[in-house]
Amino acid sequence: MRLTLKDGLATIYVAAALACFAVWLADGAVAGVSGRALVVVIFVLGMAGCVTARSQMEAIYGVNGKIRPPMTYVVLVSAVGALALVAGIVAIVGGGTLAVTILVLAMIAMWILATVRHQASNPTERLTAAHR
Repeated sequence: MRLTLKDGLATIYVAAALACFAVWLADGAVAGVSGRALVVVIFVLGMAGCVTARSQMEAIYGVNGKIRPPMTYVVLVSAVGALALVAGIVAIVGGGTLAVTILVLAMIAMWILATVRHQASNPTERLTAAHR
């Protein structure tokens, strides 16, 4: 099965966020960028990854009568997304290692969940979603 362009873009955003996280862990001294700026970039990259899957989000929440995935998936992705949001806000305000790490791990978890779901979905459904 093939991933869509949107899946590829989300992968690039998550990889870029991981690279920023690595720089953040190295104290940002290499890049000469403040830690808080790197956290903001990581947060924005996570949001960008979510926006690439906007049509998939519509399907998850049943917008316009679309068929929803199993409720377990919806609850899991929503909970991980809420965790990422809270961790991101805490990381931006406080810059703590735990909050930044949770943000990045939540982003990776959402990316994995979405990619696996897209791979498991009906090929016709994926093609239709890719052209929206």
